[in-house]
Amino acid sequence: MKYYRFKQEGRMNCDVRVFATRDLYNQIEKTALKQLFNAASLPGVVGVIGLPDIHQGYGLPIGGVMCSSLKKGVISPGAVGFDINCGVRLLVAGLRLEDIIDKLDDIMSGLKNEIPAGLGVNSTLTFTDQQFERVVEEGLPFLITRLGYGQTIDIAACEENGHLKGADLTGVSKKAINRGKKQLGTLGSGNHFLEIQVIDKVYNHNSGLEEGQISIMIHTGSRGFGHQIAEDYINIAKKRAKKYNFDFPTKNLASFPINSPEGEDYYRAMACAANFAFANRQILTHFVRQVINHFIPGTFITVYYDLAHNICKKEIHQINGKKKALLVHRKGATKLSPDGIALVPGSMGTDSYIVRPKNQEALKAAFESVSHGAGRKMGRRQARKKLSYREHLKSLGEVRVTSATNDNLLDESPLAYKDISEVIRSLKETGLAEPVVRLKPLAVLKG
Repeated sequence: MKYYRFKQEGRMNCDVRVFATRDLYNQIEKTALKQLFNAASLPGVVGVIGLPDIHQGYGLPIGGVMCSSLKKGVISPGAVGFDINCGVRLLVAGLRLEDIIDKLDDIMSGLKNEIPAGLGVNSTLTFTDQQFERVVEEGLPFLITRLGYGQTIDIAACEENGHLKGADLTGVSKKAINRGKKQLGTLGSGNHFLEIQVIDKVYNHNSGLEEGQISIMIHTGSRGFGHQIAEDYINIAKKRAKKYNFDFPTKNLASFPINSPEGEDYYRAMACAANFAFANRQILTHFVRQVINHFIPGTFITVYYDLAHNICKKEIHQINGKKKALLVHRKGATKLSPDGIALVPGSMGTDSYIVRPKNQEALKAAFESVSHGAGRKMGRRQARKKLSYREHLKSLGEVRVTSATNDNLLDESPLAYKDISEVIRSLKETGLAEPVVRLKPLAVLKG
């Protein structure tokens, strides 16, 4: 087990641990480390972790984990982020590379036509007020069993069975609801994508997957619904600071006491956004099944796994050798259970991975958390200024990229991200995880 340790000092309530190889550690911005120290200074925080893909974010860095005591700790909208339950789903098709390669362009064109994508783009679907309420409060079980978007076996393949308990729409603003109703069933923009892949390497044959098999990865979240909930509650937290005598190290980490009325309202609203995102990825799965079956009839597509990487959840972990009930904020970080798996996507044009635990003690020290992806090494503005379109195209190799908005996507170039193989190496060397399967991209749909 290897990690960098920063001992508790000053206003910090706990040590900070950063899991990374020396090469990746040397790439971490000082501002990202400062954000970890700030998080450790919040009331009742008992654990703060940085992961190999860490980079500066809003409040808590992306690739950061913050754990609060359920009795005396805080809940922080900024430590969850604006895209609540931004997450990844992996689908596996009963196809091999030779079955799909000649039809790949047609399939990607069909997906582009069927799936709304881009900044602020609205859904082609319509939901009644009651249907929307039940989707965001009940998640996948309602969406699948009552509205017919998928198969009941899809539910068990999702983190939390696609339903984060405690969701209640009463604490969600009308503005957020209006944005959500229009965008349920959309891909979004930025780093969100839908990618057709081939299973390139199987390291562990207990995975049930075979080299040459086709998979589909979906990366999206709660869209404008989650963004509005985050914005609403961050503003409320800033205004209520005096009420709870809070002095935040930065306004971006504005928080509530977990058991306060505002804290409980935020958790219920956040759970609604989490369920929205599970449902959103399920609806996109429905579209994928329709499109691929149009071009290759009889194709069976299963959900392999679906997970969140911007969320907070109540979990049991060890603190100083004792089991404690904690509220775990993960921002750009993925839950990896001791007997589970996690999905670690690369950037556009690079490999993605399925990983499993390597060293149980290391995983415990990281509060059962691993990287959510490659992590940026350039901001969007910097990438647009620094990268040429020729360099970008070269970095894609043979991967076919379709942009729903015809953007040149320089800010999403693989060159703007850390090397995913180095991130995986960091996970291995620190003892957090090891690869089970490597997935190679064939074609990508971006917003």
